[in-house]
Amino acid sequence: MEQHYFIALSTADETLTQYASALKLHDYYKTVYEPDEYHLTLRFLGALTESELLNWRQRLAEIAQTISPFTLEMDHLERFGLAERPRVFAVGPRREETLVQLAAQLDPKPSKPFVPHITLAKKWNQEVSLLPPEQTPSFSISVKEIVLYKICPADRPRYQADTRFRIGKKQ
Repeated sequence: MEQHYFIALSTADETLTQYASALKLHDYYKTVYEPDEYHLTLRFLGALTESELLNWRQRLAEIAQTISPFTLEMDHLERFGLAERPRVFAVGPRREETLVQLAAQLDPKPSKPFVPHITLAKKWNQEVSLLPPEQTPSFSISVKEIVLYKICPADRPRYQADTRFRIGKKQ
């Protein structure tokens, strides 16, 4: 199988880990993300040639130098799928202009609207009839890097950093 890639912000954070743990998402979902898999996807790339991979690494290095570190204020839940059994359970940030501009820079003509979120769990457990707790998030996450991830479905973690790009202008 070809190696697939995506661009994201690493959101591994102790507060997010504690928040997710308190929700006991294993009781509702078949797949619960581990803290080192938390991320906010900016653009899915799919399979890349070696040349495309090199071009993305160069482009991301340049983009990372054009923005400053910023903060995401997590303030709502996101669910995708049916209301009574959402296939994806995530937390979402308050609108942050730097994030919106970054996503637009990476994907100027997206095939679907950008809905920033950090997936915590997916694949609803059909044997469950209750919904996860409605515990609205209220914490912030500092964003200091853009990450080019590769997807490794058979490994743990499933999402592994190919290259990390520190945000901020070089001194």
